[in-house]
Amino acid sequence: MGEGNTLCIPSARHGGRLLFKLELCNPTGSYKDRFAAAEVARLRAKGYRRVLATSSGNTGSSLAAYCARAGMEAVIFVNANAPAGKLVQMRAHGATVVRVPHFAADADVTARVFAALEASGEPLVVSAFRYCPDSMTAVGAIGQELWPLAPQHVFVPIGGGGLLVATSRACAGRRIAVHGVQPLGCPTVLTREFSGSTTRISGLSVPMDIDASLARETLRENGGTAVGVTDEEIFEAHALLLREEGIFAEPAGAAAYAGWRKIQPEGVSVCLVTGSGAKEPASLPLTESPLVPAAAVARWLQNA
Repeated sequence: MGEGNTLCIPSARHGGRLLFKLELCNPTGSYKDRFAAAEVARLRAKGYRRVLATSSGNTGSSLAAYCARAGMEAVIFVNANAPAGKLVQMRAHGATVVRVPHFAADADVTARVFAALEASGEPLVVSAFRYCPDSMTAVGAIGQELWPLAPQHVFVPIGGGGLLVATSRACAGRRIAVHGVQPLGCPTVLTREFSGSTTRISGLSVPMDIDASLARETLRENGGTAVGVTDEEIFEAHALLLREEGIFAEPAGAAAYAGWRKIQPEGVSVCLVTGSGAKEPASLPLTESPLVPAAAVARWLQNA
């Protein structure tokens, strides 16, 4: 549906030092479209007409859209508190959405759900190298699209860890350090802690070792850094993207920027903005708009 080749724009506040890769410009509003396009095409070619999936939101939204286009059924398991905007996308495209309390927050619950899905015998779609390596490799096109810009650093948010791995592999041998940014409330790569998640950044809450160990190994190999940030630092970066950069991201899409702000390395950096703010309207720092009768507009302008 035209996924990929997304815009990369300079920061309005940091000159030529910082660029933003706008993955929110993909058809369903996130980088997961690159993965879903490849995985749905692969499964359809094998004759499958129904898939199971797990998602914190964006994979499900993307998969639902691409399955609808391919004439396939999608059954998607999500956390009971998954963002409403992402659930609306999934259901609008005809997917069956199953909400599971504490999934993607409690490690034991998450493991039990995965075990049940793996035992079903049906295709299980997870945006991770552990489950769908070929389609995750396709996500590496993000890194390839950065080659002409020759940045010294790329900042990538870490949920499961697959995006970091795909981007790093694509940038290998090009003197580009790929850094992973992870919430301290879900430090699977930072500290190898898999007991649960307390982060409020829904798209980055993955308390299992899906691709975390692979991501940690990849960081060591490419010279990248694992940057831990608080939820508050992510929300602050999110607000700055909205108010200073004009970029309508979801909170998870601002995590890379939060990481860059924390270490600000020398040279040119690119932050991946992975998802659209339309997916999580409840997270936006909005105030109520004034209601002004027509007869009072002139007076309101004088006092504004």
